[in-house]
Amino acid sequence: MVPHGHYCNPHSSIPTGSPVSANIKNVLAAMTRASQLENLFSGFSSGVGENTVYGLANCRGDLNIRQYCIPCIQDAVQQIQKICLGKSDAQIWYDYCIVRYSRENFFGTFDGSRLATIRNPVDYRDPPSLFSRLGPLFRNIINRVVDPANTGMVKAQTVLPSGVTLYGGALCTRDLRPVGCTLCLYTAVRHFDSFCKPKQGCRVFLSSCFVRYEIYRFTASLDAGFKKIPGQAIEKLIGDEFGQAKQVHNYKNNGYISGSPANNGYKNNTSDTGYHCLRK
Repeated sequence: MVPHGHYCNPHSSIPTGSPVSANIKNVLAAMTRASQLENLFSGFSSGVGENTVYGLANCRGDLNIRQYCIPCIQDAVQQIQKICLGKSDAQIWYDYCIVRYSRENFFGTFDGSRLATIRNPVDYRDPPSLFSRLGPLFRNIINRVVDPANTGMVKAQTVLPSGVTLYGGALCTRDLRPVGCTLCLYTAVRHFDSFCKPKQGCRVFLSSCFVRYEIYRFTASLDAGFKKIPGQAIEKLIGDEFGQAKQVHNYKNNGYISGSPANNGYKNNTSDTGYHCLRK
């Protein structure tokens, strides 16, 4: 498995062998154990006071857990320790999972500036027709993602004027409440216009949510999980009140574009100590 992006906070350096470093290892080990018990989501904290570390692992719910989820989290845990060695605030994104840890209690919040984007290298031949359908497609998807009955990735499809089928999918980490999930997804979808035109496919990863569109089926369970949406008029999906996230730099990687931000915006300081599983 290859990660699509990672974030190592440059302002979160810690010495090797420190209590924080030990607590990072604790939460990462706990995430690995939780995934082996077939948990799609786990949140942990380890330590007391200023040495406390919070960690989260989240897998998609539409794929086989043993085939995709467990290997993804295991690889993410290994890679994030290598890539972000000596940092106390880090995150790594894959198609199937994300892993994150920080000394800030980020549970239940999202950071719009923490961003990675992956673009299909091929341009769509009629971008206006494609992007006019993204609004209604993802409005439907987001409404279903925030439904309390939902437990994983939501997918849908619509047909473009050319007859090509447009597929979309979205997911929030399970610590987000519906309001936070909605805001995260709308913020992510807004980046389609900024970073994805005129591509025929694109993925946007924020700290706590993920959106994707393609003109091909991109999960093994689409036949069972996709619902068709009738053709709808063009509409604006994102209101002006949603802030534009920042992307600091781009770099080419196997024909795709990926980005990483320079800071984070978590301000949740809920008191929480010890070492425990928040949710399975």
